[in-house]
Amino acid sequence: MDFSLNLKQEAKLILTQEMKTSMNILQMSSSKLREYIEKEAVVNPAIEINYSSKSSFKSNSDEYISPLEFMSKEETLFDILEEQIRYLKISAKLREICIFIINNLDSKGYLAMGKLEIKKLLKLSTKSLNEAFNIIYSLEPVGVGAENLKDCLKIQLRYKQIDDEVLFLLIDNHLEDIANQNFELISSKLSITKDEILDYLKLIRTLSPIPSRGYIVNDSTNYIVPEAKIEINDGTLVFKINEEAIPKINLNSSYINSNEANKNSIYTAINIIKCLEKRYQTLSKILEILLVKQRDFFFFGSNFLKSLILKDIAKELGLHESTISRAIKDKYLETPQGIISFKSLFISDSTSIIIKILLEEFINNEDKNSPYSDEKLASLLRERNFKIARRTVAKYREELGFPSTRERRKTKI
Repeated sequence: MDFSLNLKQEAKLILTQEMKTSMNILQMSSSKLREYIEKEAVVNPAIEINYSSKSSFKSNSDEYISPLEFMSKEETLFDILEEQIRYLKISAKLREICIFIINNLDSKGYLAMGKLEIKKLLKLSTKSLNEAFNIIYSLEPVGVGAENLKDCLKIQLRYKQIDDEVLFLLIDNHLEDIANQNFELISSKLSITKDEILDYLKLIRTLSPIPSRGYIVNDSTNYIVPEAKIEINDGTLVFKINEEAIPKINLNSSYINSNEANKNSIYTAINIIKCLEKRYQTLSKILEILLVKQRDFFFFGSNFLKSLILKDIAKELGLHESTISRAIKDKYLETPQGIISFKSLFISDSTSIIIKILLEEFINNEDKNSPYSDEKLASLLRERNFKIARRTVAKYREELGFPSTRERRKTKI
C-alpha cells in the first residue's frame, strides 16, 4: 500500500474585485461607462455625480449612438444589420461608413442625424454617401436608414421596384389628407379618381411605417461618443480626451459624515474614482504613441497607415497586450480624417494597403472590354516587386468592392 503524499503546486491568478472593476471600466466605451456610473450612483449613496453643464468637445452633433454599446443576450436589430453588411462584397471603407450609419439609427430604425451631418463628420464625397445609403436601403428590414416616414415608405416602394411618380407625390404631399379622407382635394391636386386613390392607399397599407417593428431594439438612443479629438494645430498633432462624455463623480460628503455611512460603499466609490483616473491615464498614453506611430495617417489619410500591432504599444508602455486591447475596445476617435475606431489604427502589415492602392489603380485603368484576370493582376504586382498569389489578389479585390473579371466586363465597371 502506498501511503506517500504527493504535493501539487498550482499558480493561480486571483482577480480581486478592485482589479475586475478596473478592467471593466477600462474596456467600457464612454456611453457604456456613463450608464455604469449612473447605475452605481443609484445603489451607492457615497457616490455624487456632477454633470458637465457645457462641453467644449462636442462636434456638430450633440451625441452619437452605437449598437456596440448594447450588450444583449438576444440579437438586436443592429446586430442583424451589421451581420448583413459584413457579408457584402464591398470595400472596407464603404463597410465602415455603412456600419457608422446603422450605429446612428433610432429605436424606429430611422436616422438619428441628417445625411449632411454624416457627410461632414466622416468627410465623405456625395458619391460615397449615396453608395452607402443605397446599401443601407437594400438591407432587411427594408426602410431602415430613412430620414422620416415619407422617406421610409418610398424606400420600401423602390425596393419593390415600384417607381410611380403620382404615388410618390401622394406620399410627399398628401399623407395627412389621406388620414382625413380628404379625397376630393387629392383628386383635384393629382388629377386622379377616388378609386385610384383607394388603390394607392391599399398599397401604402402594405408598407411598414416603423422598420424596427418586430425586432429587439434599445429604448434609448445612445450615440457613438468619440473618446478623444485629434486635431492639427500649427502643423502639430494634438489630442484632447473627451472628459465631458463621462460625468464626474465625487464622494458624497453629507453621506460620509452621516451616521448611516457604510465603509463598503465608501470604499467602492473611492475605487471607482481611482479606476476612472487610471482609464484616463491609459488612454492618454496610448494616444501619445498613436500620434507618433500613425502621424502620416492623421495628416494624409488611410493610404498612409503604418504597420502597428497591439504588442508594439504594450511594449512601449510596459503593459500587457490584453490591457491595450481592453483600452481600445469599442472606442472611437474624432480625427482630421473623420470619426474612426481605435482598432482601425492597428494593422499587421501596411504592405497590404500599398497593394490595394495598386490594385484599385490597375482595375480603374483597365480596358473595360477586356478586364484583367486575378492572375494578370498578380503578374502586374510582381512587376512592382510584390510577390502575391492569385487567391490573395482575389481576396483584396473583393475587399475593395470590385467584382470578378466576368462581372466587370458585363457591368462595364
